[in-house]
Amino acid sequence: MERAIDKLRTVTFLSREQIDYLDKMGKDALFFQGKKLSRSEILSELVDFLMHSGVDIKKVDFTENKKPIEGLLEKINTCIEKDK
Repeated sequence: MERAIDKLRTVTFLSREQIDYLDKMGKDALFFQGKKLSRSEILSELVDFLMHSGVDIKKVDFTENKKPIEGLLEKINTCIEKDK
């Protein structure tokens, strides 16, 4: 188990819809797995997934026709599809 000192706090701004989605994921985990996941646990796991997924931000296409996030999402989707 990680000590509290190993964690740093970060603040983010999410839409109501995004918050509701995180809350639903946490409650679904409780119902199906017996443990409720907090928003911060879900976000932390998503960051860990990105860290270990092999997504290289240097290879993301940031052309002027795309928003930066679209290129990043394409890379993530490619990594997910590769693992199926």
